[in-house]
Amino acid sequence: MSRAKRIIKKYANRRLYDTETSQAINLEDVRDMIGGGDSVQVVEAKTGTDVTRQVLLQIVADQEMLGRPVLSDEFLEAMIRVNSNPMRDMAREYLERVMMHLQSQQQPLEKAFAETLGKTGLDGLGAASMEPYRKLQERMFALWTDALKPPLARNEPEEDT
Repeated sequence: MSRAKRIIKKYANRRLYDTETSQAINLEDVRDMIGGGDSVQVVEAKTGTDVTRQVLLQIVADQEMLGRPVLSDEFLEAMIRVNSNPMRDMAREYLERVMMHLQSQQQPLEKAFAETLGKTGLDGLGAASMEPYRKLQERMFALWTDALKPPLARNEPEEDT
């Protein structure tokens, strides 16, 4: 059921081009594609060199610097430590499994929540109540790639808005 990777061309002037829609796009568009479930492959237009990893890491870095960080300093330090020792492959596999498990639980959780609300007569609240959860998952999954899948977001109190 896996779709083919969406090919994005990167030009020398740093512009990105979505070959599926024949449109110029930006890093936010790539992030939204991934958040929507697409897999992407970014190649340099001139050489055909795969630069997917660099682009994905740039998206993660931009989100960490410009938004509310998902990755704690402690997690980033741990990533550096693990990456410089023989545990690297085991850690990556573990993180990938955790993320795939979390992602696989999204639909069953939403279904159970909707069924519970239906039994209580509050089923009209279901969609609105699940929206913050969906937004959180969209933000989290937008950061995760096959090459680098961070753990769950930090346990921080929500900011009052």
